[in-house]
Amino acid sequence: MKKRKLFTAALALAMSFMLVLAGCGNSASSSSSGGAKAVQSLSASDKDLRISVLNVGQADATLIQYKGKNMLIDTGEVDSRADLVKQLKERKVKDIDIIVITHPHGDHLGGMAELFKDFKIKQIYDNGQSANTAMYRNYLKNIKAKNIAYKTLKKGDTFTLGDDVTFTVLSPGTPFTKENTQSVSESGLTNDNSIVCKMTYGQFSMMFTGDAQKEVEEKILKDYKPADLKSDVLKVGHHGSKTSSSDAFVKAIAPKAATISCAAGNQYKFPHEPTLKTLQKYNVEVYRTDRNGVITITTDGSSYSIEKEH
Repeated sequence: MKKRKLFTAALALAMSFMLVLAGCGNSASSSSSGGAKAVQSLSASDKDLRISVLNVGQADATLIQYKGKNMLIDTGEVDSRADLVKQLKERKVKDIDIIVITHPHGDHLGGMAELFKDFKIKQIYDNGQSANTAMYRNYLKNIKAKNIAYKTLKKGDTFTLGDDVTFTVLSPGTPFTKENTQSVSESGLTNDNSIVCKMTYGQFSMMFTGDAQKEVEEKILKDYKPADLKSDVLKVGHHGSKTSSSDAFVKAIAPKAATISCAAGNQYKFPHEPTLKTLQKYNVEVYRTDRNGVITITTDGSSYSIEKEH
């Protein structure tokens, strides 16, 4: 009788341990061939890279954290400045090591004025494209006044976060202009000159696309092999607009998960149905800030998980 009680207790303990290991986070989709493996959840460690697709309305802002370093790709819009700062402070951000502004539209550059006030910024990268706006002029004034390291990025450039996380710039190369790009508006040309970069950490990779449209995707497909483009996660271009995410581009990236930054009930009706259908065609699991709030991707370089705020 005593032996039976000991066996039952041991079995209960083993089952409890297995449940702890399993975790309770929202799972990501299965991994792509040769990429990082998706798992239910990952425990926090110094080796973890965290990517938080912030909830900043009809705008873009992604926080990347690794080894105590903080990086932002885009900074939301003017109306979302308070939300941006709140979400950064909730994630214990005090200094920002790197900011990348993919292009100078207000829904990507809009949070900078507040960031200059509230945080010490060490390095800023952008695509070198100017804008005839007070927002852009103040952005340049603050960089100079605060003596912040500044550099423009172009195709072929690379930079790192915490030594182990590498960003490779795929676009822009030759700027998209009225002379070399047909049937694209002035605003569309600004979108097309967005910084597009692939982030790699161990076996995990994520593609960041700014607002780059299909003409940019076509150029990238000509310039790179599918193996160079393949990524576990895709930050969907232009908030899910039908002007981006061509069939051929999504097929080449071969993501298992995708994130879309957009506001609920936005006037542009993003994300557009053709984009969602393309992602569905390739069995990509879609996460959206308008429905899921902040989207957090955690990886140790071999496995990754994706969690939704709601």
